[in-house]
Amino acid sequence: MRIVTYNLKRISLWTSGHSGSIQKAACMCLLTGLLSPAGAFAAPSATDSKTEITYSLNATQQKKTVKGHVTDSNGEPLVGVTVTERGTKNTAITNIDGNFQLNVKPGAQLEISYVGFASKTVSASSSMNITLKEDNKQLNEVVVVGYGTQKKANLTGAVVSVDVNKSLSSRPIADVGRGLQGVVPGMNIRVPTGEVGSDPIIRIRGQVASVNGSDSPLILLDNVEIPSIQLVNPNDIESISVLKDAAASSIYGSKAAFGVVLITTKKGANTDKFEVTYTNNFSFQHLAKEINMAGLEGLRYTLDAQLNRKDAMPAGGFWRINEASYKKAVEWQQKYGGSVKYNDPVVYGRDWTFDGTDKYGYRIYDGVKAMVRNWAPSSQHNLSINGKSGKTTYNIGLGLMNQEGMMKAAKHDDFRRYNASVKLSSEINKYFTVRAGAIYSDRNKRYPGVGTTVADPWLYLYRWSRLMPEGVQDQQGHNLREPVSEIAQSNTDNLQNKYFNVNLGATLNITKNWDAQFDYTYAHQATDRNNSVIQYTGGQEWYAPELWTDKNGDQVYVDENGNIVTDGSGMPAYRFPYQTYFSNNTATSVSNYTYKYNQSTINTYTTYRLNLGAEKEHAMKFMLGMNRVTTNYSSYKGRKTDLIEQSNPQFDLASGQQFIDASRNWDAQLGFFGRFNYAFMDKYLFEANLRRDGSSKFPKDLQWEWFPSFSAGWVFTNENFMKPIEKVLSFGKFRASWGSIGDQSVSNSLYQSFLPSGQSSWIGYDGKLATYFGTPSLVDASIGWQRIETLNLGFDLRFLKNELGVSFEWFNRKTKNMIIAGESLPVTLGTEAPKGNYGELQTRGWEISVDYHHRFSNGIGVNGTFQISDAKTKTVRGADYQTKWSARSIYNTFATGSTYGDIWGYVTDRLYQKEDFAYDGSGNIKKTTVIYKGTPHITHVQTGDYPVYQIAFEDGNKLICSPGDVKFVDLNGDGYIDSGSGTFGDHGDLKVIGNSTPRYEYSFRLGADYKGFDFSIYCQGIGKRKIWGAGQLAIPGWNAKEGAMPETFAKDYWTEKRTNAFYPRAWDLGGSNTGFTMQTQSKYLLNMAYLRVKNINLGYTFPKEWIRKAYITNCRVYVSLENFFTFDHLRGLPIDPEAISGYSMFSSNYNYNLGRTGTGTPVFKSMSFGLQLTF
Repeated sequence: MRIVTYNLKRISLWTSGHSGSIQKAACMCLLTGLLSPAGAFAAPSATDSKTEITYSLNATQQKKTVKGHVTDSNGEPLVGVTVTERGTKNTAITNIDGNFQLNVKPGAQLEISYVGFASKTVSASSSMNITLKEDNKQLNEVVVVGYGTQKKANLTGAVVSVDVNKSLSSRPIADVGRGLQGVVPGMNIRVPTGEVGSDPIIRIRGQVASVNGSDSPLILLDNVEIPSIQLVNPNDIESISVLKDAAASSIYGSKAAFGVVLITTKKGANTDKFEVTYTNNFSFQHLAKEINMAGLEGLRYTLDAQLNRKDAMPAGGFWRINEASYKKAVEWQQKYGGSVKYNDPVVYGRDWTFDGTDKYGYRIYDGVKAMVRNWAPSSQHNLSINGKSGKTTYNIGLGLMNQEGMMKAAKHDDFRRYNASVKLSSEINKYFTVRAGAIYSDRNKRYPGVGTTVADPWLYLYRWSRLMPEGVQDQQGHNLREPVSEIAQSNTDNLQNKYFNVNLGATLNITKNWDAQFDYTYAHQATDRNNSVIQYTGGQEWYAPELWTDKNGDQVYVDENGNIVTDGSGMPAYRFPYQTYFSNNTATSVSNYTYKYNQSTINTYTTYRLNLGAEKEHAMKFMLGMNRVTTNYSSYKGRKTDLIEQSNPQFDLASGQQFIDASRNWDAQLGFFGRFNYAFMDKYLFEANLRRDGSSKFPKDLQWEWFPSFSAGWVFTNENFMKPIEKVLSFGKFRASWGSIGDQSVSNSLYQSFLPSGQSSWIGYDGKLATYFGTPSLVDASIGWQRIETLNLGFDLRFLKNELGVSFEWFNRKTKNMIIAGESLPVTLGTEAPKGNYGELQTRGWEISVDYHHRFSNGIGVNGTFQISDAKTKTVRGADYQTKWSARSIYNTFATGSTYGDIWGYVTDRLYQKEDFAYDGSGNIKKTTVIYKGTPHITHVQTGDYPVYQIAFEDGNKLICSPGDVKFVDLNGDGYIDSGSGTFGDHGDLKVIGNSTPRYEYSFRLGADYKGFDFSIYCQGIGKRKIWGAGQLAIPGWNAKEGAMPETFAKDYWTEKRTNAFYPRAWDLGGSNTGFTMQTQSKYLLNMAYLRVKNINLGYTFPKEWIRKAYITNCRVYVSLENFFTFDHLRGLPIDPEAISGYSMFSSNYNYNLGRTGTGTPVFKSMSFGLQLTF
């Protein structure tokens, strides 16, 4: 007997005779050998036919070599095409000639894939010619819409699907909102502050949609409302759709009146696999715009303002200045500017002196360098597990983001977010599938607790002259009373938001074309904010200093360089009194604010699909459903004064008064909806929606309303008469929609009368503070729904085999029955007029988007997008609608007939020059008396033939227009500049000089890829937006006495030697935003238009054959720049063009930092690098 041996390196089969029989016998023998223990059977005996069989295996079968050539539809070779043997990791890449070679098993299937082309599967053969067609995914893409999906080509409403990978991936962004800025035409997103952990401001189609309701879109995460877009981990997102018109969003009911941002998270895999993805990002943040505050130039401005006003010297506030001290400050800069560091101690004699009455400073301090952290670090880590096992799919996501803030001296200034999500779905049988999911988000912001948002350290960075010491100590090593010291001493406050939701759902497949969906979601959010107020210690530099004595009580003397002298030859030295003090508070305290809400959401709907006709040309879809949302929320706020231990702020460790406030409320919404879709040969499209909504916010007899919507489309390129030009025009569709939605984003107490009450300062007979009660509020008995109606017209075109696309939208949105206050009633009534459905707004606008992609035969792929949009809102009917037009105030934001955001002001002509006035023999300007509105006024004599007097701004004494002041245009030609009566019928020389809303928002993206390398640049901007600013950064001369101003003002104001200056002569407005000739006017409006390079990204994806042995299926590294370049028209002012005066995440009334423009946390830019791995 012989043993049959297996040689795994070669196959040699020798026999004589019947080869077919031998092959069958060999296969049976091989199979038996594989299934039996080694050596368990014997070979044929030597007496049998002489047969020698040697088996050789290459894993399972012998491989063969296949070669191929890949081209596009024009016959051009394609470089970099991936050719993969199906079911294996065996891969080849086409070369520059489009050729490839691969060793495969007999009968193998090859998967051919290439970016921008439709994938293809072919049978392997020895010589292959493969043609790939351009991918029509722009048309075949499935878009998530309300309670379902639709093919993009069949959309008839205003729906935009976001390319999540391009918009969110590889960017150092804190949240989804920032990633979407400029991405969707018609959706305006502003980031007005650099506060870490703050939400961006999101608006869809206009900045205002209701006076008393919300202007914000509904943000849905898997069809469930969420309170903040901040809580979503960008890495968990599968798709984002933005529904902009009523026809598209009405299916979601009354909370969707002003658009919907529909976010869908990742689900499990479609095929059996287990996949792990890890991504990270490490970034460093720096000021997006340099903060250049005036130094010596600012001191000169303060002096000149004092002289121009003819006020007595010295000038200045806390720190005084005259010609001698200014000269000494210039000398100080020349002598010590290169040797004294920004944080060196302040030295008496060298840096400042005291003459017994006033303090004089000579040193220029750099508060920005002391306060702002350079290149603050930030990091993000994400882990995703995705897979399918049998009939069960799953996805698990984990995320961590840690972002440092900009306050250099703070113990903690940061934001941290933890995310976790899980989704499971299991097909019980072909009829029934169950699913479950959960999302958790923990956001925690830590920041220095200074006890106020009215005037925090960022305000004080810009508030005083640079003679005010900041970021330094005195010669004794003591802190001073200044913002950097207060930040360092402050306890750490925190704002924490925890959110989770749990979802249970099921799908019932009744038939192949009929299914039913049910989902229940419970959501909970808890907000917890802890604050403390402490008493600071520091040298009191605000007021008079004290004599400096040594430890023996003897007077200290110093020379002019600040050196201590002991021979009595120097000057007596002073120091800042070291004291305890409060900043914007009167007592130490600890406080806590807690807000909780619980929300239950039920979504259930059924969908039936019906296709009729010989060729199924009539495609219909019917849907019926119900949506129920119930919410209850409560808040609690407690404060206790007099901390026993400042460094450990606890309620138990405070001994003073206690203050408590609390509230509790609820609301509910119930809606029944239906939708019908019809398509004839994908050519004629129609959709109808109907929703019956009920809201707890209105009286029972007014709770329910019907809200219909309709849309239709015509794909005209599917018509036979369009065939001759199909090579040029690949796709074309006209569409139109009209819809109505109710809005219930108003107060929960509109139809209830309330009796105001509170605690007075009067002491009652029982020795306690007495309670007071006011007049009950009036209620309009018929108050009901606001109704939002939208008309939308648009078209979508694609050219050159779908490589170039153009879309256009025009819309007209009306807020009807808008809830506003009624006409003012006599004050003797004792209360305000009731609110009712008296108003109407109208917003009109348009949107254009263009996209292009192409891949050249050498493998280079290019792509680009461009979009621009605009919207303008008018008040059709305001509270003054019963007042005749000519008597309506132009200062009323919602005056009937006015455009929202319009700025009324004077038209600037130029600056007065010396030749505009007549002079006497002594060189003084002559004076004259003119009659203005029946009253004599003294003013200067002008040289022109037709003088125009600005008496309205003068006082006949110090305030008289002179060379360097602003000269306005006399629009009504009466020889005087004034505002008339401030009405539409009599506005004098005022006119609309600008608009504060963002207009003509645009963005563009350019990208390219080649052999694993990819590059993109994304830019976003606003074409038109103007504001009249507030505060020292925006208004020249706002408070020249204190001397804080941007370098821009101080270097370009009018003097007799600088007559072509941009800004008027130096003046002190005493802390006012308007005064003298610095009235609201065209020339000094802040032009907030800008272009910002939002992102520059360069990445490299490693070839699969390099990483396959490490069990890695994808590996990409990248570097990214965010907000790195900004181009604006602000002339170097330290104001970000997205700034909103008085805005902060901690202030809802726009009074943050006294409402002054640009005085908040600076916006930052960042540079980052990261890694993306898939196993």
